[in-house]
Amino acid sequence: MPGISIGTTAVLLNIYDKILYSVSLVDFKKNLAFLAPLALGGACGIFSFSRLMTFLLARYEMAMYFCFIGIIAGCVPMIYRRARYDKIKLRNAAVFAASFAFMAALAFIDKGAIANKTLAQFGGMSLALSTRLFVAALVSTVAMLLPGISGSLAMLLFGVYTVAIEAVSTFNFTVVAIVCAGALCGGLLGVKLIKTMLRFHPQALYCSILGLIIGSIFTIYPGFTADAKGALSMLFMIASAGLTFLFSKRAGQSV
Repeated sequence: MPGISIGTTAVLLNIYDKILYSVSLVDFKKNLAFLAPLALGGACGIFSFSRLMTFLLARYEMAMYFCFIGIIAGCVPMIYRRARYDKIKLRNAAVFAASFAFMAALAFIDKGAIANKTLAQFGGMSLALSTRLFVAALVSTVAMLLPGISGSLAMLLFGVYTVAIEAVSTFNFTVVAIVCAGALCGGLLGVKLIKTMLRFHPQALYCSILGLIIGSIFTIYPGFTADAKGALSMLFMIASAGLTFLFSKRAGQSV
């Protein structure tokens, strides 16, 4: 789902740090018992729920996106507590502001204009498209590891989101293989980068994450109508924010 980050979900479930430190070629066998269910769950989610989410967004778009906004808002207090383990330094406050501004700026990009090309509209597979898919998958995977930035949103910005989704639904193994190769490289690169940040600049990382999470609300805001649908959407947002806050608070206490 564009706008919903896997990293945000991992933070919500309180397994974000564990995932980062489990993705290692050195200790791969040791961490396989933890990583295998995650990989299986991800595959099941992609292949099983894409049609359901498409249906819900087509029928109840406003309510669904307000639910997503509530989920994101419910994560904010937990991230803020992590960033406030010490007095926030001025440079880290600037990191928050820059991250927030970056995500807010994405809201003004016409994502629909660059995301509606199918493989046929691209003229079939080519070296240029293959390279584009690989780079998009690499960047998207790094983005997915950062709470607040959706990998799907990054694919939209590269203009290959429709091609990737189409490949999954039609079992186009060539496209899927290219995307998986880019995702693997992006995962290894992204984990190493984020682990380094957690070790040497944790407050800067969490301030950045906080800015990305709050700013991502702008990218998925669906608009609002003052009618029954709007009222229902607000109720869904409040309920999802409350449940997310309570869940994240309990998860944080269990660490």
